[in-house]
Amino acid sequence: MKNNAITALSLLSVLGGQAVAQEVDLQPETLIVEERISEGEHVYVMDMGISGPSSIMVLNADDLSLEGNIGAGNFSQMLMSPDKSSIYTSSVFMTRYTYGDVEAVIGEWDSQALTGKREIIVSNKLAQTLSQKGALNLSADGDYLVVQNATPATSVSIVSLTENKEVVEIPTPGCWTAYPALDSSAFSTLCGDGTVVKYTYSADGGFGDPARSDKIFDPDANPVFGNAVRVGGNLVYVSYAGALLVVDDSGDVPTLTNTIEFAEEGWAPSGYNLMGYHEPSQTLFITMHSNPFDGSHKLPAEEIWAINMESGTVTGRSEAHGEGNITVSGGEVPTVFGVDHLGGMHRYEVTLGDTVSLTQAAEREGVVFFATILATDY
Repeated sequence: MKNNAITALSLLSVLGGQAVAQEVDLQPETLIVEERISEGEHVYVMDMGISGPSSIMVLNADDLSLEGNIGAGNFSQMLMSPDKSSIYTSSVFMTRYTYGDVEAVIGEWDSQALTGKREIIVSNKLAQTLSQKGALNLSADGDYLVVQNATPATSVSIVSLTENKEVVEIPTPGCWTAYPALDSSAFSTLCGDGTVVKYTYSADGGFGDPARSDKIFDPDANPVFGNAVRVGGNLVYVSYAGALLVVDDSGDVPTLTNTIEFAEEGWAPSGYNLMGYHEPSQTLFITMHSNPFDGSHKLPAEEIWAINMESGTVTGRSEAHGEGNITVSGGEVPTVFGVDHLGGMHRYEVTLGDTVSLTQAAEREGVVFFATILATDY
């Protein structure tokens, strides 16, 4: 027994000597913080986190390598400014997770330095919801943010970016999301009775009566996703069954101008932020799944379809990789980025023409925990 103990001590002594020798040979690593992300193109991915604060992961658009991140509060929304220089977030900050006060904050961030520019405290009625494009938007003149509230009673806050304050809260009962009009200080919201309602507002905090459209969809037979895109100035919504509803909200009252039935039998849209529009080619990209059933509208995508919005026809169907959220870059030829249901990123090269095709060019697993919104800086 004694010999075994001596042998064990001798072995530990030898191993300890090797460990010391190895430590001597190690060179200390110098850690630095880059002042800016790399030159070139990037994709920004909001990680909702769900069980903790949200975070924006910033990836190189070519190889999807991580370049940095922005820390936001809980249940954050994300919006890229039109000139790509700023990112806006709306978040709540909790004093306690299960009780206590919350503080709702609009943040503006430098999209390249990933540093904060300013904060604006807003109503703590701010909606604590999944990130979606209709929950935080910028007015056409760039002077206001329109912000979705829920208590769960719904309203929209108008936040002045010139005065750095909330100027008015507008009740929007039974309606959800807010998309700014392109021709005035107004926004449109989708309502549970199958209509779209337009509200106007003014810099002094006044707002007009709701202007309600005729019923444009049946919420019981064929509901509509709340996340819309702008196409040629019009709002375009998509129904669970696979129809595009084109709504002109430039007048006093929103009007349904066209319905495009595009889904083939046995296929339907699914996802969260499930559409992206490329204006130069007039191509709408949308995530799709097969064998739809009641409740399948959040299933991971099996294909990404391309729809020419001038002709209203499907011009391409490409293999997907389980995406639930996509975004489309600008440029003459777009790039499509998607996040799958496990938090993996996918980059697709697009071939335009009579037939539009997507080819996966890069992928990366485990980028985020719960991603629901993406944006690019190009």
